[in-house]
Amino acid sequence: MAARPPTPVPLTADADLSAAFEVLGQKWTGIILHTLATRPARYGELSTAIERISTKMLADRLRELVETGLVTHDHLPPRPATYMLTADGRTLLPAPEQLRSWSQHHST
Repeated sequence: MAARPPTPVPLTADADLSAAFEVLGQKWTGIILHTLATRPARYGELSTAIERISTKMLADRLRELVETGLVTHDHLPPRPATYMLTADGRTLLPAPEQLRSWSQHHST
């Protein structure tokens, strides 16, 4: 009698990684985080720096990033309102850098 092939181990998606990509997998999120890595910025500065993003998309993504605790929105007068990375947001910075490096090496 022929031996049966082994039953493959079922595949499962990692729940923690899935949760991370709920936030980080959104279009423009990585670009916004990477742009804010340089310094805090006002909304208009971010809009100018990220040329192709619509104002609605930028506002939505910034709101989501503030809600998740990756970005803060400082609006204390007399200074202009600014967005900046939190400590949690800074911990993510190696990821966009690795993606940028990958893109540089795999560009056509």
